[in-house]
Amino acid sequence: MGGRVDDLLIRLDGVGPIQQQVYEGIYSALTDGRLEAGQRLPASRTWAIQLGVSRNTIREATAALIAEGWLEARVGSGLYVRKSPQQSSFPAITSGSRLRLAEWSERLPVKTFVLQEKDVDVDFRPGKVSEEAEQVFRRRRLGRWPSDMEPGRLSEYGPPEGDARLRERIAAYLRQSRSVRCTGADIVITTGTHQSLDLLSRLLLGPGTTFGVEDPGFPVVAEIVRLSGCEPFPLQVDEQGVKVEEIPEGIVGLYCTPNHQFPLGVTLTPARRKALLARAAKDDFVILEDDYDCEFYHGKMPSPCLQSADREQRVIYLGSLSKILAPAYRLGFIVAPPWLLDGLRKAKWIVDRQTSMLVQNSLLQFMISGDFSVHLAGMRVEYKRRRALLLEAIQSRLSTWLTPLDSTCGLHISARVNAGYDIDSLCRVADEEGVGIYRGDAFSSAGRASNMLVFGFGGTPVQEINKGVSLLAVGWQSQNCSLGLRS
Repeated sequence: MGGRVDDLLIRLDGVGPIQQQVYEGIYSALTDGRLEAGQRLPASRTWAIQLGVSRNTIREATAALIAEGWLEARVGSGLYVRKSPQQSSFPAITSGSRLRLAEWSERLPVKTFVLQEKDVDVDFRPGKVSEEAEQVFRRRRLGRWPSDMEPGRLSEYGPPEGDARLRERIAAYLRQSRSVRCTGADIVITTGTHQSLDLLSRLLLGPGTTFGVEDPGFPVVAEIVRLSGCEPFPLQVDEQGVKVEEIPEGIVGLYCTPNHQFPLGVTLTPARRKALLARAAKDDFVILEDDYDCEFYHGKMPSPCLQSADREQRVIYLGSLSKILAPAYRLGFIVAPPWLLDGLRKAKWIVDRQTSMLVQNSLLQFMISGDFSVHLAGMRVEYKRRRALLLEAIQSRLSTWLTPLDSTCGLHISARVNAGYDIDSLCRVADEEGVGIYRGDAFSSAGRASNMLVFGFGGTPVQEINKGVSLLAVGWQSQNCSLGLRS
């Protein structure tokens, strides 16, 4: 990899001549991978001072390594690593070792959920965002801070719940755009929905409890639930949202996406919203509402969030900046009822002290300058355009094979495979044509949504949407006789 090594700590164990100790220390750094071929070692004078030995000791030890071919001296440049012995970062564990992971590790999934990457020309992968959103901070220079406001200090820790000014800005945005009943004091800033779910599972769940999760749904939720020792219960979802009547008795809570169910894209109907809140009150459980991408609506604004209709402090609202800005931005938030706030702040403090102040500062500055609103409005226009194009293309060019489900917001469209056609065959042809499409049952632990396909358009530009649908239409049409249900 090359480069200069400014500091190299080697072990001098006090056994044998000092020259031999330095030799063995450098050799160990080579074998354990701390030094790589092409790297320049510190100057002998500097290194001698750092290690507390004479300069001649360094020269004699490195001379032996030069003779053995591990190092080389370049005239006028310095001492470089020529090659490294076979690397082994850790010593072998003896057969009698009793080192084991804790019981908690046994709850980890055999394989964490990550949607399979596809090497295709056009990818309708759900969950991705536009490169325009991804580049926002790189492309645009943030406005100056107002004269009466300073960024949060990086030289000291802030409150675990986050910068008060940022929380007030987020609360104002949520009140106006999603009808969330909150103030800045109700918000705890996290590093994203994953951490929000982790913190809440530590506070609300435990061994011997049951927690409802939508199925199909976001598989990571069930994985986090299991880590707490709680048993996830798969709740069936249809075109009206989660089926409230199938919620079992005795659960401590459930997770849902009422306004744009993931992955089906449907909206929880008013009747089921009312029934869900009534059921939570009757059976005394909490509801985690994930409003993950409703900022992007395509027509009239989506229904107000479920939390806005809650009068018993049972709904805990989750949000993040993953879709508005970029997934790797890592900033989310929890709108917590009063009974939860103190424990949530303490849990956040213990788990990671606070969300990066650098990230909080950048978002606060983005919102203060007005660039946040401008960016969001621009992305709404772009995503509305992509969705309209994809929906029209499915309805006009793929209607023989697919029927899209109704959805009014978000960055993906789900479609049901029409009767008489085999989803396995459709996916096989799509792969052959170089188009990435995704099965609904990939998001189910119970094999549900096995006749559904999910098309993400957040990361798929307009020209690629046209190309992808054209490739599917031609490919499916040319092999139409072989796409029927298997006998």
